[in-house]
Amino acid sequence: MNGPALQSTAGSLTRAVSRQAIASRCVTRAALSAGYSTATRNLRRQFPSPHPAARRLISQPSAVILMCLSYSTSSNAAPLKSCPNCSEAQPLESLSCPKCTTLQPLPSEVDFFKAMDLDFASVPKGGWQVDTNALKRAWRLKMAVTHPDRMVGRSEKEQQIGAQQSALINRAYETLLNPLPRAHYLLERHNAPEVSESDSLEDAELLMEVMELRERLEEAENEQEAAEVRADNKKLLDQTEETLAQAFAQNPPDLETARQAAVQLRYWTNIEKAAREWSPGKRVELQH
Repeated sequence: MNGPALQSTAGSLTRAVSRQAIASRCVTRAALSAGYSTATRNLRRQFPSPHPAARRLISQPSAVILMCLSYSTSSNAAPLKSCPNCSEAQPLESLSCPKCTTLQPLPSEVDFFKAMDLDFASVPKGGWQVDTNALKRAWRLKMAVTHPDRMVGRSEKEQQIGAQQSALINRAYETLLNPLPRAHYLLERHNAPEVSESDSLEDAELLMEVMELRERLEEAENEQEAAEVRADNKKLLDQTEETLAQAFAQNPPDLETARQAAVQLRYWTNIEKAAREWSPGKRVELQH
């Protein structure tokens, strides 16, 4: 085996082991060792009598593993998962195997944008300005795969996977569709501190405005007065959503402003819900 062929052998071995590690969704010694065993068997079949240097390469898994660690960790490839039925590597958000059509579990850490076929980098305002029509189309297409009616004839295991898929797709859809959970998700995506129920408005004027809207809603005597409260609250909702859009659009995002706006949005969202469910004499309970 000449120099170029030896270099090709080393490269083939490195890439083969690295693909195995990436498919396992982690670059660990165990994953690399498993890939090494498979790759070297294939290379021995390809080169029954290799150059002595190639034999030394194939017989030293630790050296190859170190090479693969460098190769794998520098790769920009998206995380993959392996089909439990045929081992085909595929994206984390895949619902069914492209090779054998077996339903695939959705990891709980799957990115909601990818789960709904949205390219995060292409969503305006740092992921805030979601195309709700595209989101709804993606949801309908995915529910056509995961809906319980489509599970008839599937194995019990696949029915369980289908139920898990359906629950996660619905969660991703509702999260990206509605402004409040979308704000929380984007903050989480940027590793910002979680917005909890104990977080309250720091602006005294805004807090007074919340209390005034609540009192007006409780004292409303008819649907028209309740609708007026709802209309005034809608203006505050829109203003706060615009603040969130501008905060996430910055590079890097203004996470502190976004977090404060998310707290405000929770109050306006609760008032919107109370106004929508208004009835004469009904006490307004704002869950913060």
